[in-house]
Amino acid sequence: MADREWEEATGLALARRTYLYGVFHLVFGGAPAAEAVAGIFSDQTREALEFAAGLLVADGPAAAAADAELGDTGRTLAQWAAEAPDCAVAGAARLADPAFCEELQSDYTRLLQVPGESYVHPWESPYIGKETMIFQESTLDVRSFYHDAGFKLAAEKHFPDDHIGAMMDYLAQQAMASYDAFADGDDAAAVRLLTVQREFLQKHVLTWVDAFAAKMVANDPRGYYGSFAAAMAAFAHADEAWLGPVIEELG
Repeated sequence: MADREWEEATGLALARRTYLYGVFHLVFGGAPAAEAVAGIFSDQTREALEFAAGLLVADGPAAAAADAELGDTGRTLAQWAAEAPDCAVAGAARLADPAFCEELQSDYTRLLQVPGESYVHPWESPYIGKETMIFQESTLDVRSFYHDAGFKLAAEKHFPDDHIGAMMDYLAQQAMASYDAFADGDDAAAVRLLTVQREFLQKHVLTWVDAFAAKMVANDPRGYYGSFAAAMAAFAHADEAWLGPVIEELG
């Protein structure tokens, strides 16, 4: 019974992480169209964010990340993760307002597309390199992860591979592949896929996602993108920690 319960809980967690990475791709992959906004602020998103918060507050490998503070916000990653479902609820309450989508599109442009006082670099290189440049050595390493998985950006060489939206898309697709392998009973494939995802998180997400989220929080007065960025950072830490024992158990 215990094994069956573990399998069911793990399968549900694998499905939820797939969904969450997909949501983060929608949020940060481009200025959202109306249909994307409806998906971002859905009940399913709220439930997935509650799951992410639960990983941080529960005893276990992810708990170590819970006390880490996000920049100078004065709040821990666990607190940000716990507030993220409320952000989804607040957004859902405004879905019927035609101006809401326009506000989000405007905020995305101001925060992530047009250099200015509120602009936040949305790719890894400036956070880990010595200069504010794209297509550094780390970018090529990100690309190698993509190619090994058969994942390729449509605008490769013209768009930075280490953009946060692209990273979330890659993780969403690989999370889906690992969920499918687990559901099919192919534990070896699931372990292989999850191990690569954990390595990618360690090498190319956790190296900068906290700094990115802290700047988003500081520069976003309306708070939607800041809240999702903080939730993304919190979940990345929780997911990396959660994957360790899951990989060990499956292996």
